[in-house]
Amino acid sequence: MDKTSQVSLVNNLFGIDMYKKGLVVFIDILGTKDSNFTDLYNINKIFHKELQRIKKEEIFCKKFVSSFSDCAYIIYEIHEDNENKEDDTAFRLYIHESLTDLALTLSAIQINGFMCRGGISYNDLFYEEKSNIIFGPAINEANKLETEAVMPRVIVNDELANRLYKHEKKVIEDEFRKLIRKDEFDDRYYLNFLYVFSQFDYMDYDEGFFNDKIQLGDKEYTFDEYYNILEKLSLDTIKNKTDHNIIAKHKWQLNYLRNHFKERGLKSKQ
Repeated sequence: MDKTSQVSLVNNLFGIDMYKKGLVVFIDILGTKDSNFTDLYNINKIFHKELQRIKKEEIFCKKFVSSFSDCAYIIYEIHEDNENKEDDTAFRLYIHESLTDLALTLSAIQINGFMCRGGISYNDLFYEEKSNIIFGPAINEANKLETEAVMPRVIVNDELANRLYKHEKKVIEDEFRKLIRKDEFDDRYYLNFLYVFSQFDYMDYDEGFFNDKIQLGDKEYTFDEYYNILEKLSLDTIKNKTDHNIIAKHKWQLNYLRNHFKERGLKSKQ
């Protein structure tokens, strides 16, 4: 019996709408294990404030967040009618809006000094808001991808990433404006959370608004301000820490930041 038949059988037996298609994100804030009570409280306060923003911010699809401690599942429900392989414009729009929403949250968490790791899957899932029940293939895969991410990045399911990456490669010339990146570290696809700054770059170069600020949490930042804060954090950590795992994560982040800064700088001089 194939998966479609299994779903139909369960629906008939239990009288429920079992699985839906959705984008599932599992994120984990790194570096909290040895934190004291005050630090853990501040981490969770910032993290959950951003999750509340995700719930309230309206985009094209329905959203649901299930969080615990310094981890969370974020679900963006995508209607199956938009899953058209031949003309997937609507599908890509939903996915793009969802990932842009997520990138804003990741950027806000990062600027507060915390790195994130996670996984993104598009597949079948079931969730029930009132009872906070979530399960299904998309949930399992997002969790698995988070364990494979290793570095402070949110990696994307290969099939979904390929669809988005190939489209962006055709229509977007500038690297820093691409939402999906392919990591030279291991060829995995991951979300470019700095994309939130490139939206202004794309629209406003000619008008001279290169230093427009983006609201992240309670403050606004230009890209240069944001970059300098994160670069200093990683440089200081690399210099002062002895744990090789922590150093490796900050070296990865430093390389990511500097590559983006370089690409953006090249564009600004054209």
